[in-house]
Amino acid sequence: MDDNVLRKLLCRFKLPDLRQALEEWDCVAVDGEVFVGGRQKRVVVDRVLRACQLQGEEIGLEQLGALDLVYNKMYSRNRVWNAYHFTGHKKKQDDCTVSADVFQRSLGKQLFFYFRHILCVRQYSDALWVWLMVQEKVGSVWTPSNIVHMVYYPASPHIFTSTMKAEYKEYIKQALLLTLGYSKAQFMDLSGRDVESLAELAKRRHGQKDSSKGRHNQEDVSPESQTSRKRKKQGEESENEDVIQEDAEDRQWREDYTRETYGDEPQPTLENVVYKLHASFEHGGVAPGMDDQPFHMTVKFSGSNVLEGMKALGPAGIAEPPFPSYLESLPHIGKNTILLAEKRKPEDGDDSGKN
Repeated sequence: MDDNVLRKLLCRFKLPDLRQALEEWDCVAVDGEVFVGGRQKRVVVDRVLRACQLQGEEIGLEQLGALDLVYNKMYSRNRVWNAYHFTGHKKKQDDCTVSADVFQRSLGKQLFFYFRHILCVRQYSDALWVWLMVQEKVGSVWTPSNIVHMVYYPASPHIFTSTMKAEYKEYIKQALLLTLGYSKAQFMDLSGRDVESLAELAKRRHGQKDSSKGRHNQEDVSPESQTSRKRKKQGEESENEDVIQEDAEDRQWREDYTRETYGDEPQPTLENVVYKLHASFEHGGVAPGMDDQPFHMTVKFSGSNVLEGMKALGPAGIAEPPFPSYLESLPHIGKNTILLAEKRKPEDGDDSGKN
């Protein structure tokens, strides 16, 4: 056992969480006395290390990996997760019944063909949490830069991974495809620190058509009809209408629109949303020489929860509903890097725009 590695891993936990972490790790038997009078984390960690030495069982890389997995489950928001979508399912099996042990054995067999590795899989609720360390050299060496974390929901075609080295990414993706029986894995342009929120957004993406259709087909609730009625009503109002009543109606309209667009429940957590604009420059008489030249711009929204922030724009009076479609659809498209590109203009002789 490498005491230095184990000490570093234990010291990463907050002291109030250390007892629960050791229980979940389940690799060393510690009693309540370990925490008695232990107001300093260093004292408690020393006692845990001593308990590991006394039990006489070797703490190897797999056990250290299990502890690192427990840490990343407890503090999952300390890293950025990237969402991938699997397509082309070929296996005839009930993925919902995949256990952590079965998944670990199956994935380990596939990874064996690509590189030496240490693998640990544990199940928490309906998700499988995966810890993988690629071993570039023969021997038991702890290599943090070669560690990959993954969260897989067997009931869905999605997996969420930490940042991977470029030289390992394709091999890991191929091993996952062979293990799960899919033919393709595609990055969803969706990333963030709250993996459960990412899972919810990814799920919404594939239910987008049905949910959007249901919402917009409801009678008298679309933003366009609401705006039309509002303007018509304003045109019929007399000049002496009470301003307070007008403000109340406007506020009610904003709240109704927000409820129809975002719902009543709290929005999934997204810390960043990036819009990339790719268009042609229109000079407007200012710079004719630049007409039709490529024009690229990136706009980034950041905060504790961008979706909740956008949801609050209408009721707060900061933005006027209805919002553009690229903002209105954000909670349903399952991505937070969005490309806005103008439609290609049909060239002379191009009949594609006809009929």
